[in-house]
Amino acid sequence: MKAILLAATLSLILVSNAPAQSLPTELAQLGIIVGMPYAKAKRLLDAAGWQVKPAQGAPESLDGFPEVGCQKGGKQCATTFEKGEQQVAVRLGTTLAGQPFVQGAD
Repeated sequence: MKAILLAATLSLILVSNAPAQSLPTELAQLGIIVGMPYAKAKRLLDAAGWQVKPAQGAPESLDGFPEVGCQKGGKQCATTFEKGEQQVAVRLGTTLAGQPFVQGAD
């Protein structure tokens, strides 16, 4: 029992001390955060005038989101948005239910 409690406590400490992943200013200003559902982030980007680029060269696309390119199995996914000369690549993860969420951006 003590070993389980110790393991749980250590995992909480490690998670709470992990550095927060920051997003580019363009996304942060729109209120987009790591962990946000992709559908919500996409709506915010669309409303701010960002245009999604179709996925090119990816082995597969994500169900319901043809603009999202993924590696085989849908574990590592990404899409790109453009606004004028600006471009931002959004990295996505998927939940166990297959719903995409924001993991980071470049």
